[in-house]
Amino acid sequence: MTSKSLCFKLMKEDLKRRVWTIALTALGLTFTLLVPVALKSSSYLDMIRKYADGYQKERAAEELINMVGINGLVIACLLTAAVVWAVSGFRYIHNSRQVDFYHSIPVKRHQLFLASYFNGIGVPMVIYLIIQVLSVALVFRTGIGGRLLGSTWWKIFLVNLIYYSMIYTTMIIAMMMTGNMVVALLGMAVFCSYGPAVMLLAMLYKSFWFHTYYETEAQIMALRRAVKNTSPFANYMFALGDYSSGSLGVRRMAGAVVVTGILAAIAYALYHIRPSEAAGKAMAFKKTESPIKHLIALPVGVVFGIFFYGLRSTVPWAVFGVLCGTGLTCCIMEIIYHFDFRRLFANWVHLAACFAISLLLVLAGMYDWYGYDSWLPDGGSVTSAAVIFHYDDDWVTYGDVEIKNDYAGRKMATWNYESQADYGLEHMNLTDIYTVMEFGKKGVEADKRVRSQKEDVWTSGERCTIEYRLSSGKSVYRQYYIPSEDMKPLKTAVYDSREYKKGIYPLLEQTSSDVASVWYQQYNRKESLDLTAEETAHLLAVYQKELEELSMAVREKELPIGTIQFRTRELEEGIAANKENNNNYGYTLEDRCYYPVYPSFTRTLEDLEHAGIQLVKLDTETVNDIMILYYWDPDEVYGQDDEFWNSKWSGDSEYSHTEVYQKKEDLESLIPALVFKDYYNMNSYYEMKWPDNAEVYVTADFDVTSTYDDRDGRSAGFQINMNKLSKEEIEKFGLAKVPN
Repeated sequence: MTSKSLCFKLMKEDLKRRVWTIALTALGLTFTLLVPVALKSSSYLDMIRKYADGYQKERAAEELINMVGINGLVIACLLTAAVVWAVSGFRYIHNSRQVDFYHSIPVKRHQLFLASYFNGIGVPMVIYLIIQVLSVALVFRTGIGGRLLGSTWWKIFLVNLIYYSMIYTTMIIAMMMTGNMVVALLGMAVFCSYGPAVMLLAMLYKSFWFHTYYETEAQIMALRRAVKNTSPFANYMFALGDYSSGSLGVRRMAGAVVVTGILAAIAYALYHIRPSEAAGKAMAFKKTESPIKHLIALPVGVVFGIFFYGLRSTVPWAVFGVLCGTGLTCCIMEIIYHFDFRRLFANWVHLAACFAISLLLVLAGMYDWYGYDSWLPDGGSVTSAAVIFHYDDDWVTYGDVEIKNDYAGRKMATWNYESQADYGLEHMNLTDIYTVMEFGKKGVEADKRVRSQKEDVWTSGERCTIEYRLSSGKSVYRQYYIPSEDMKPLKTAVYDSREYKKGIYPLLEQTSSDVASVWYQQYNRKESLDLTAEETAHLLAVYQKELEELSMAVREKELPIGTIQFRTRELEEGIAANKENNNNYGYTLEDRCYYPVYPSFTRTLEDLEHAGIQLVKLDTETVNDIMILYYWDPDEVYGQDDEFWNSKWSGDSEYSHTEVYQKKEDLESLIPALVFKDYYNMNSYYEMKWPDNAEVYVTADFDVTSTYDDRDGRSAGFQINMNKLSKEEIEKFGLAKVPN
């Protein structure tokens, strides 16, 4: 009892010297929480008197509730308070006279520590709780009930309490390890940023030096989880993010409490062993100087080396960057350690060691001494693989529909996107290991040429990602840039396999039981098919079969003539919810999950015709006229013989002219060469040659309006494929590039 009484007396005396800290904390929380809530509450009451719209009221109520929830101003205030309370409680250990005085008092050291430590947590949290309760009372005063407010206010209080204690304890550790206030603040900055910075540097290092480096979404999320555990500040920020998404559990909070307890034990141990003569020095423990200097100088040297190499891409500049980084860091830290500019090179051995290690790390990445980019698995150890051709078939929609409530409690549907690479790597199982290994070999060869600076394949090559699934159960990912001429035969072999298509087209995994409706769209005419369940199942099976059989050779010669959509029940429900509630969330849901119908899909086209779909054909009966806008660069014709251009195309402006073709013979020549841009965008393999000096506008008997810049009531959604025209026709219609 005597010990407890003495501790309380010490706490009381401690608060007397920290009245300014109490006042500062109260003012800070008042003006970051209580006053803004009072202003917002008053504004909310005025708003509901003027407007009766439920949505507006619910939206304003949500904003008001968020102010007593995750409030950025309050969090910033608590972070500042954690540092201020730690500094004010233990600042005496940085002053030799004060530390002699406190340690001469007939009180045990642990009682002095506990009195200051618990004051720094209890008092600001009591102030915060009082202001939080007053703020909640103001919210209730507006008429917002507990059903809407829920448990937000007290749960966020507990989260902030736990992480305030963690940050506060970390700052105390920084105070214990140093003997100077400025150095302590720098130490706190290192504690909060070093772990995340090193993790991000490791990622930067791999992505910069390892040309074939690739990470999946799952690996990035794993890195995210690792980053949050490398510093108290990062853990706090991630905890707030998890709390806002509803994924912050009791186990996570219990873990934070345990970590805080461990940090408190470390802080007390450091306080107990800390020598009194450390006051006024930069570091309280001499043995920590060298490790800390090396831990900071090495990554800084690597960063500087990468930065300067990125500027000039030469080894001398990389060496210069490493020298600058390690030299500046080591010299600055020596100045901090000794508080003397003359001690700039006090320990040149450490400087040389940091420089050598950092330079080796940079050169190892530059010359691939790790063998990362040249690595290839043994073909016999690869059980299956996946290959992703980036930017090919990027029209495919990946992901699913999410239906949730908006601010007014109404259902809203949005689309949760998934990347093509993540879907393909998860669903593709290629068994043609020979072709996959050829991809890897071509990629390694291309990278070697890049490293020897013989070829810039990154700009001329095509990008692909490969997942090697090894017999050991491990998956290895590599990303290659392969020249197009090496890529084409291998890409054809992979694309023509059904295994590839099943990994790239989600529709091939869809079953007829999940199809709610079928829609067909040709140009801008969209129609719903009136089908029975059996007819729907047959059409889906027929289309899936023909999509699986689609070859690269066909895609090089054909463009789609329409698109088909097998709407899932979830997609149908999402579209219906958005229409019913008249909101704009995910308003493009109707345009998701369309797949191309090629002329060679004869069985699909037969089923569509049986379902009553009238297929539109581009011919002289449906196309009324074609207008071509001709233009040319004045720099190309300046000083040249442009008699032909001036005589035939003069009229609109000096360097452009429009010509409308309506004659049957002209249309018969041009129509077979017309390409609908939306369909071309769905087939990047189509052999297409665009005119360099013309834009095409079409009018027809059906809707051909487009998202492009239509002109004079004509669709800009078309272009001309010069491969479909003879040389004489190209010259006749002026589609050749301006002659020299």
